[in-house]
Amino acid sequence: MATVATVAIVGLGPVGLTTAVAFASQGHRVIGFDIDENRRAEVTQGKPPFYEKGLEAGLKKALRQKRLSVVDRMDDAVRGSGIIFLCVGTPSKPDGSMDVGPLHDAAKSVATAWRDEKTRTVVVKSTVLPGTAESVVRPLLQAAGVPFRIAVNPEFLREGRALEDALRPDRIILGVDSPGTARILRALYRSSRCPVLVTDLRTAESVKYATNALLAAKVSLANELANLCDGFGVDYDEVLRGVALDPRINPQFLVPGVGFGGSCFPKDVRALVASGTANGYRPELLEAVLALNERQFARAIAFLEKELGDLVGRRIALLGLAFKGNTDDVRESRAVPIARELIAKGAIVAGYDPAAMKGFSKLVPEVHLVNSVEEALKGADGCILQADWPAFSGLTAKDFRGLMTNPVVVDGRRILDPKKMRGVRFHRIG
Repeated sequence: MATVATVAIVGLGPVGLTTAVAFASQGHRVIGFDIDENRRAEVTQGKPPFYEKGLEAGLKKALRQKRLSVVDRMDDAVRGSGIIFLCVGTPSKPDGSMDVGPLHDAAKSVATAWRDEKTRTVVVKSTVLPGTAESVVRPLLQAAGVPFRIAVNPEFLREGRALEDALRPDRIILGVDSPGTARILRALYRSSRCPVLVTDLRTAESVKYATNALLAAKVSLANELANLCDGFGVDYDEVLRGVALDPRINPQFLVPGVGFGGSCFPKDVRALVASGTANGYRPELLEAVLALNERQFARAIAFLEKELGDLVGRRIALLGLAFKGNTDDVRESRAVPIARELIAKGAIVAGYDPAAMKGFSKLVPEVHLVNSVEEALKGADGCILQADWPAFSGLTAKDFRGLMTNPVVVDGRRILDPKKMRGVRFHRIG
């Protein structure tokens, strides 16, 4: 009979809560803790403090089956567990470097609450630069004089599909301090049918950053190539079809648009640039990836100006305020610079998103938020699709022609078929 583990999750944000629900769904006993009292209360009531497809139902089921509980004290989380996951955020500092403060505080709190001689495994799931587990977490546990194992288990959760990815991962990376720690974590992930790479702590930390840097670079490269195709008068889709015939090239993430956003790509690439520079190496390619991404959104606005002329007084529908569909996360959303630039040019921006309205209003309060796609499009002179929500991908030329004053549409996520946009002045990058 398989052993049921008792796991503490420290930090009930998007990574921590999703991980907690996934472990509970797989039969483990999970104890959740977060320093935010309001967040603890929401989770206890079965209400995720953010939108993630399927998460609310999974959370309520885990609570109902008593496989997941939320405690108010770190002491209770530590005392009742054998494995402790640190899932706190590692935000960017103003210079782009990683702020290790939240992780330091969480690890110190765990060490302080460790009041017995039970050996526990502390797993860093937060995204951290190579060497962080050894330089930040390990010393705090050592200073407390507690018997511990330490590991790094980076997450590869796609927002909008995070629970699906947690339940059915396509790979698991385990950075460990010993073979014994690897055995414990392999047993924890026993239900997952995917490749498992066991390595040292720093390598596991590096895999996460290398993955995000490569994916971000692919997006910026796709944008660069698509911008060139625009200049050549060439269809990027046809070019990509030809390129993808080369077995050395994976076409995934080579999809152009208005740029990447979210909580991972921009933050992690900036952290790599800052850390590399501080260590004597300037990562110029990654600097270029960020620089192109910062200006890519302007191409959507340039097309509107080409079709409409001066944007002063023009009503522009902005569909999609989160950084992508199926999430309410507005961090680094390209909708923010798009909206600000349109407003600076005198346009009236009508914004709509199925989940991200509240968060977006705090960032760009000048945007007129509306309650539906139809309300956003009604009387609009132009439209920019910025996130790939299903509600947007089903729009037709008839919708645009029937509702807009001037059916000028920029598809910033390439979710509509240009061949079906008759009667619409339609553009997508590439």
